Amino acid sequence: MKPEDHLPRKIVTLHDASLLPHLPEPGKGPPYALIPAPGLGRIMGYRWWQTLTAPLDVVAVFDAGTAPALAASALRAGARWVVCTCPGPAQETVHALGVLCGGHVLTSRPDALTLGRPPYNAYRIGQLLQYLAQED
Repeated sequence: MKPEDHLPRKIVTLHDASLLPHLPEPGKGPPYALIPAPGLGRIMGYRWWQTLTAPLDVVAVFDAGTAPALAASALRAGARWVVCTCPGPAQETVHALGVLCGGHVLTSRPDALTLGRPPYNAYRIGQLLQYLAQED
C-alpha cells in the first residue's frame, strides 16, 4: 500500500497558513496529517484546502461535514481523504464514489491537535512541536 493509503496517527488542525512555517518537513519527524478546523472546509471549499496543503506533501484530510455534494466534489478533484458525516443514502453514494476515485471516506472526524485560533504564541508552537516529536 502507498503511504497515502494509511491515515497517520498524528493529525494537526489548520485554520489558515499561519501555522505552516512551524510544521516539520515530511520525513523530518513522525508522519502527520492535516485537517481543516471544524466547519472551515465547508465554508472555504476543497480548492482552498488543496492550495493550502499541496506544498507540504503530507496527508491532507478534507472535512466536508454533512455536505455530501462537497465531499463528492472533493473526491472527483483528487482528494484522497474526505470526512463526510451526512446521514442516510447519500453516505453510501459518497463511499462508492470514494472507491471509484481511489479515495477514503471517513464517517466521523478524526481526533486532531487543535491549537486554537491564530495568531500562535511560543507556548502553542511548543505544544505543536512536542506533539509531533512524540513517538508512538
